[in-house]
Amino acid sequence: MEDIVRDLNILWRAESIVADIRLRDVTKRLELRAFAALTAVFALLMLNLAGFFGFQQWWGSVWAALAMAALDLAVAALLLTLAAAVKPGRDLALARDVRQAALESLAAHAQGLRREAVSLRDDIGRMRATLAGLAHNPLDTILPTVIVPLARALLKTLRKQDVTPA
Repeated sequence: MEDIVRDLNILWRAESIVADIRLRDVTKRLELRAFAALTAVFALLMLNLAGFFGFQQWWGSVWAALAMAALDLAVAALLLTLAAAVKPGRDLALARDVRQAALESLAAHAQGLRREAVSLRDDIGRMRATLAGLAHNPLDTILPTVIVPLARALLKTLRKQDVTPA
């Protein structure tokens, strides 16, 4: 029983580590995406304004605005690509291995408990049948288990007495 409790404790710890790692990964991605969005907003406000005034002199108002929007989208796409590239480290694989080992150990213990329960059920069934037989026909139940071995012992004793010289 101690093994099962130990395995459950290991499983709980492994699951909490896996959840912690996943939460950190999601948080990192969310932070990078939020930063990408904030950068995109600042880019739309500041760079667009500066670029618009710079490009307006050469290309006119429409083409200057379009060039600044394309540049801002390229920067945002780069940041989103970086956010998507964040992958969990080796600690997640280790936590998953520990979790799998704990699950396998628990399954082995459960199988052992199942075998013990089946054996106990069979023993109880045999005891019930013996008691039922004793209640219905006590002589048939006692005869093979008690009287036959006593009779054999008595016969052996009698044979030894016949063989001894007088």
